[in-house]
Amino acid sequence: MSKNLLKSLINVTERAANIARACRANADLLALLIQEKSSDEANPRFVHDFKTLADVLIQETVRHYIGNEFPEMKDHIKGEESSSFTNKIGETVTVEIGETPTETADCLEKVLDGNRSAADVLAEEVHRFVNYADQVGDLPDLPDDLDYNDIGIWIDPIDATSEYISGDSIFTNFPGITSTGLDCVTVLIGGYSISSGQPMIGVVSQPFHNKIDENVYKSLLFWGVSLESMEAHNCPEDITLRPNNLGIFSTSENSELLQKCMALGYEFAFSAGAGHKALKVITGEVDLYLLSKGSTFKWDTCAPQAILKSLGGNIFDYRKSLEAKAPIPVSYLDEEEKCNAGGLIAVRNMELIEPLLEHLRQ
Repeated sequence: MSKNLLKSLINVTERAANIARACRANADLLALLIQEKSSDEANPRFVHDFKTLADVLIQETVRHYIGNEFPEMKDHIKGEESSSFTNKIGETVTVEIGETPTETADCLEKVLDGNRSAADVLAEEVHRFVNYADQVGDLPDLPDDLDYNDIGIWIDPIDATSEYISGDSIFTNFPGITSTGLDCVTVLIGGYSISSGQPMIGVVSQPFHNKIDENVYKSLLFWGVSLESMEAHNCPEDITLRPNNLGIFSTSENSELLQKCMALGYEFAFSAGAGHKALKVITGEVDLYLLSKGSTFKWDTCAPQAILKSLGGNIFDYRKSLEAKAPIPVSYLDEEEKCNAGGLIAVRNMELIEPLLEHLRQ
């Protein structure tokens, strides 16, 4: 049974990617799905922040499948979105996954103002059989004594929603790194220990990384397991050597902080999506992801942090680490504390963290 948790998380992540692609493939359907988030849900970093039915549907799909397979975890599967969605005529509908495609389509039809064909398309993706885990290599057997009652899940169904809506990707001056667009979109599903607050299992997918044809994409997916008794991942072992360290940042990052990083010899790439930026650290395409603002949340960091831990790296609380004069990892001990209010520092190579903190404190 223990091996199946990782397999199940990988499969449900690919199921999520399929839903995201199905919504994005049809411009008319995408237009139906977009609604602006209410002021209490909106991310304060953005003038416009959007919630899509894809967000809600993916989150509830993950909750449905993982909760059914691992009922001990059901009450601790949480995500970015509420499960309600308001349709064009002002009705608020709670999105629920039925036991059959017809039941799910009946619910979605209410959200989609009676558009049954669109509801059927989405319900088909929700219930489509997925066995993607077989495509990502051999999976480790997790310990038999893994306590599923102690595992919580944070879901970010579509990280970088604005990029999901905007479309084609724009590349930076650095090979393989995009600044905006669909390549910045990730699905993030992370498992953590409720008792210790430590991230344990992470799955990160880029649903739009590999473009096959017009509106046809395949996923790029990475997973990692970080437990006391084992570390495992499917990430690249070799990191590209660069003449200077490369950091990835938000375009709104504090200029004084950027200058301090420049003084340490860092080059800069700017990109959208917290999950995307963390993923670039995971793959070794950048050395550092630093964010001084409290504009990310536990659902943004849980999955990539678990993967980075499996690689010997971590994600640290920027402000607490400066104050403590030592690296303090982001924790998930308080399930009600959603925001990473202190900012964050993500590294794969732990040798970078001490000199960075020392310089930033000056």
